[in-house]
Order: sequence, then C-alpha cells, then structure tokens
Amino acid sequence: MTRIAILAEFPLSALTGGALGRGGGQGCTWLPQLALAFESHKDLDIHWVILDRSIRHTQLVKALGQHFHRVPAVKFSVDLALDYLPARFVLGRVIRRIQPDVVHAWGTELIYPAALRDCSCPTILSMQGVLTEYSRIGGLPCDWRWRKMIASEKAFIRSATIVTSESQWGIDRIQEIDPTADCRMVEYGVHPSFYKVPWQPDAEKPYALYVGGSGTRKGLDVLLDAMKLLPERQWELRLAGDISLSKECLAAGLKNFKCLGLLPWAEMKTQLQGAWCSVLPTRGDTSPNSVKEARVIGVPVVTTVHGGQAGYIRDGENGRIVQPLDAKNLAATLADVMSSLTRARELGQGRHAEDRDYLAPQRTAAGFAAIYRTLVNSTASVHLTS
Repeated sequence: MTRIAILAEFPLSALTGGALGRGGGQGCTWLPQLALAFESHKDLDIHWVILDRSIRHTQLVKALGQHFHRVPAVKFSVDLALDYLPARFVLGRVIRRIQPDVVHAWGTELIYPAALRDCSCPTILSMQGVLTEYSRIGGLPCDWRWRKMIASEKAFIRSATIVTSESQWGIDRIQEIDPTADCRMVEYGVHPSFYKVPWQPDAEKPYALYVGGSGTRKGLDVLLDAMKLLPERQWELRLAGDISLSKECLAAGLKNFKCLGLLPWAEMKTQLQGAWCSVLPTRGDTSPNSVKEARVIGVPVVTTVHGGQAGYIRDGENGRIVQPLDAKNLAATLADVMSSLTRARELGQGRHAEDRDYLAPQRTAAGFAAIYRTLVNSTASVHLTS
C-alpha cells in the first residue's frame, strides 16, 4: 500500500456534515469531495495533516478510510515572520512519524509547502492560485504578509518534485515563474451535492449571478461599468461575496441589484439553481469554483480568457467569452445571454454532460493517484538501479 501525507487546510467540519462552502466556515471547498473520492482508492493509505491554531495537542480523526491529523500551530503571521520555521518543525515531526512514500502540499498562499524542502521522499505542490500573477495584475492586498508569500512562491515551486494546477492557464503562469518546473494538470472537481441540483430558471425572475470578491482581479469594476451601459435592463444583478460588494455597488450608483453576502453551499445552490447566467469577468483565475459549480448545474457562464475556465467554457456553446475585456463588450454579451430565457437555456444546455464529466471529483482523485504511483514507481526504480 502506498502511503501519502497530504498537507492541506482540510475543513474537518465537512466530515460531520457541518459548515460547508464560502461563508459557511471554511475555505478550500474542493478538498471534501477529493477525500470522498479517495475512499475508493484502497491501495492508498492517506494521511491528511492540518495545522490548527485552536488546539494544543495533536488529534487524530479517522474517516472515509483515511487519517486526519490535527496539529497545533502558531498564528499565521508569526509563522511568516519567523520564515515558516514553526510550521516546518511541526510538519516535519508529523511527516517523520507517518513515514510517507509521497508528501503532497497544497497552496502557496498557505504555510504547508514550507515543509517540502525538508522531505527526503518525492513531493507534490498543488497550486490553489498563482500569487505572482495575481500580484502582477494588482489583485492582492498591499500587506507584508502577502508580500512574504509572493516572495516565497518561486522557492516553494522549486522545492517540489511535481507541481500541479487545475488548468493550462495555471501551468503557463507557473512556468513563467520557473520554466524548469515539472507541471501536471489535475482539475479540482465539484462536490457531488451540486450534481443533484436541477437548473430551474424562472421566466418571471431573471437575474445574473456574480460570485467573487470586490476589487479588480475578479473584474467587479468592469461589471459595474457594464451595468451603467444597460440602464433599461429588466433583469437583476445578484452578487455573492463579502460586505464590500454592497459598498462598491452603492458607490457606483448601481440600480436593480441585490448583494447576498457570503453564502454557505445550500444557499449558493439555490441562487445558482434560479440564475439565468453566471458572470465572472475575471482578469486572472486558475479555475474558479463558482464557474465549475454553475456548469455542473447547467447555468451558462459569461467570463473571459484570463483563467482556467476558458479551457472548457466555449463561446456560443455553454457560455460567452468576453474578449477583449471591457465594459462595452461585457454589456453587449450580457444583453445577449439575458435577452430571453430561450437564449439562456440554449447556452446552459450546451456541453452540459461534457462539463459534468470533466468536473467530476473522481477524475481529480484518479489524477492524483496516478501521479502518486508514478512517483513511487520512479523512486523504486532508482533504488533498484543504484
């Protein structure tokens, strides 16, 4: 049996049916479904390692045929200020106890990849975002903690045997940072519960749904400018995200909109279920969850070429691509999709089965399992020939 140590911000509440989804008490919304899919891989002995700043002693939870190690940690800012040394010490101790064949760390915006430099076995770094690119396009706060993480990203990438991203867009950005990086694409799948949601847009309540943050990276500024070019629109713009979205909409003088706040998965599904379309005019995204969830349900997506979503959103088939990205083009594209429910349904039904297959979490688990086996077999071959 191949033993894997996965260092990640796994939301343990998901194991007991607790908080799920954005605004529901967790990030990393792609990890619960990965653990569910790993349950069928009986040849893998998987140990999740989660840094937890709320406990003082290591705790072990067994579920889904896997081990979940909760490990005490210092504050995130303290770890950064001390150049990741506390995390390296704690994670290294757990890794030595587990004795894995492969160590798999997630997210350069987190602490976990710092442990890879100390590993003697093969390692994997899975990117959640590409901070260097997000910083380049002005999509990150100007804060010493973010500057530290951005500065560390190249070293984290170089410390891994293999680097994975959920899209070719992400791989291209990684190889701009380090052209020598051995990159593999593994799309992070959608939770099975989204597959059970039927798309039921209401002809009497047309609305487009934006899911994201404020600021420029997700293109909220372009979206608000586009809305100003559609003063007579008969449909509503709904926005899911933190309170700053409401402030920006009010400051822009926007009419006919509703800010929904941060949504747990149950409410997110309800909003997607009734949306005529999902809109995300992003300037940079490895492969946004909101687009994946929309397509699994069958909602057409209006988005851009600036991210991994452009790998499966086809203009005029299952959504619309706004290129070049500006307010005039976005307004015209939204006007097209929202012109009638018939038009929205035409796009929503396009490539729906293909998108559901592509975004299945079983594909994610199979992709990582194949990489684990390749690394273990390569190590065994080296030992046999040395």
